[in-house]
Amino acid sequence: MQQVNDKLTKNEVLIFLDDASWIWDFTRRAVQPGAVTSIKVPSNTLIRQSWGRLSKASCIVIHWEGKHRGGGAILEEILEITPEFDTSDRVIVITTNPVHEDVIYFAELGVKRVVRPRLREKDIDQATKEIQQHLDDIFSKYRTFIKDSVWAKLTAAIDNSPKQPQPGFVEKIAATIKKLRDPSTTPSLAETEAVVSFQIKTGNLQSAEETLRKTLDTHPNYFRGWNRLADIKRQAGDHQGAYALLQKMHMQNRGSVRRLVAMGEVQLALNNPGKAEPYFRSALDQDAWCAKALNGLAEVTFAKDDLEETRLLLSRSSLAYRFAVHLNTHGIELAKDGRYAEALEHYSKAQYVLPQQEKSPRLFYNIALCYAKWGRPELAKEFLELALIKEPNYKKAQKTLETLKQSPQKLPKDDLDVA
Repeated sequence: MQQVNDKLTKNEVLIFLDDASWIWDFTRRAVQPGAVTSIKVPSNTLIRQSWGRLSKASCIVIHWEGKHRGGGAILEEILEITPEFDTSDRVIVITTNPVHEDVIYFAELGVKRVVRPRLREKDIDQATKEIQQHLDDIFSKYRTFIKDSVWAKLTAAIDNSPKQPQPGFVEKIAATIKKLRDPSTTPSLAETEAVVSFQIKTGNLQSAEETLRKTLDTHPNYFRGWNRLADIKRQAGDHQGAYALLQKMHMQNRGSVRRLVAMGEVQLALNNPGKAEPYFRSALDQDAWCAKALNGLAEVTFAKDDLEETRLLLSRSSLAYRFAVHLNTHGIELAKDGRYAEALEHYSKAQYVLPQQEKSPRLFYNIALCYAKWGRPELAKEFLELALIKEPNYKKAQKTLETLKQSPQKLPKDDLDVA
């Protein structure tokens, strides 16, 4: 994967495109007029690591049929990093041969600016005009500072708020929704998304499902709504119901990386790792650097004791730290049950598969505590010292090491570190 070093500004267009072909020549010429500069970026760019710079571009142009990975995978990663990113306005997709599944994919991702060039002079001229019109619209909005719709901004504020919002946040959002809603008119899809987000945030999953189903009755092609409904099912613990919805959507668009990962995660939740594995591998066929797919497949291979593949998968994942938390939590559960030998074996495997930067001081601390409780104080001291090398101000490790040296019988009974 490649990293971007160019400093992007709001006067620039970012173009995800691999081949130096007629598509690049046509695209470059189309965006040149005016005070707009373009930067070409390969589709296998490290988006997460470079997003602080990439996000500053006014517009992102994506060649849908990328050589290294498709446009859908690129947009799904952007939306995972920044869920409020306005794909309907700031993204232009260039596709030479879209099929029906692509059209559904555009709707799921919220893409509305799609240009379909053909290798004929008349068609290229028309496509050039379309791109320039889109750019005029986009840059006009940035120049005059016209904001996104109020409902879209409200949805983003709700979705990005902490699990435990600040005091008064819920009341403020409720008052805003009440003020904006017009009971005499049919709610728009943007309004529905905001209301559903608020219902989910306040724990009213049943109300959120009812709201979505009512909207889907009148808007059966509201694909984003079907995806949200599957998310609600998963959050409510109805994994079978979620899987049925995901299968239904998968039959209409098999290219969604996000959905393949979700289907794999649901099968893991249903304790079916054998059924989960093909979904994660299919997702990686679409996007070899999809972090959630890498983590999901790592969970499957780790359970099968295929430590070499697990190690390789995690070395490529930008979210390996999440898997480290998962491994640490499972070790804690084993230790709390008094299964110290199993916990230590588990932690030994975890140490092997995790990238160096993800071997946290908490992991070493918990290994030390397991050794201490298992009657191996010298080994416990070694791992506590490792934890303190990683984090010299780790108070819990300092205190435990001192206790172990002076009064090992006073070690806390259940003081493993989840963080």
